[in-house]
Amino acid sequence: MISQKPLKLAQHAEICLLSAILEGEYPPGSAFPAERELAEKIGVTRPTLREALQRLARDGWLDIRQGKQTIIRDYMKEGGLGVISTMARMADRLPANFITYFLGVRSVILPAVSRMAAENQPAILEEHLVGSQSLADTPDAYTDYDWNLQLNMMTHSGNPFFRVIFNNFALMYHEWGLRYFRFPEARLLSAKYYAALLELVRRRDGVGVEARVRLVMADVTALWESRIGEMENEI
Repeated sequence: MISQKPLKLAQHAEICLLSAILEGEYPPGSAFPAERELAEKIGVTRPTLREALQRLARDGWLDIRQGKQTIIRDYMKEGGLGVISTMARMADRLPANFITYFLGVRSVILPAVSRMAAENQPAILEEHLVGSQSLADTPDAYTDYDWNLQLNMMTHSGNPFFRVIFNNFALMYHEWGLRYFRFPEARLLSAKYYAALLELVRRRDGVGVEARVRLVMADVTALWESRIGEMENEI
């Protein structure tokens, strides 16, 4: 439960608590043990523990009530951007099915956003897609390119709030993108997608762009789900 990088004690405590929540040791609706017990369990002082608890409460994970037990909130129903941001920082500790949730959100949002970008700023999107023709056949190259393509679409959709939302997923995407794109069939699927998208953008076919993005989102999700077991074994 301890990060490989040196951490401040409060950060260490926060990660320990979040790991315990995400791994189901303390499910939503349950309560943390008393402060003294919890502090001893994770190896920090009570003031340090309180600092970590306050951070988690601020981000929507906990309900702290003076003189009562600290309750784990139903973060998947009640959480906001703070929960998303925290989960993204915990990408290397998230179960693979959490990424499936992200893919579901992306499948709903990105097709419409891609059409907006293709209609608002086709030349900029075309310039980015041309770069896919010289893309190195490596997980790193595909992960970076694919993420930046999505950010390009968000940025030039005409609604900056899309990018504000998706910025929260950057660390999560890069953590799991490297695992996904290590499969040759994943890189091949995306290479074909980039080429098809480039032709549609050149024809200024915003409707076609939206349809092609929606199709590849379904294909990516299916491939991801078929490989979840292998990727989970890497954790």
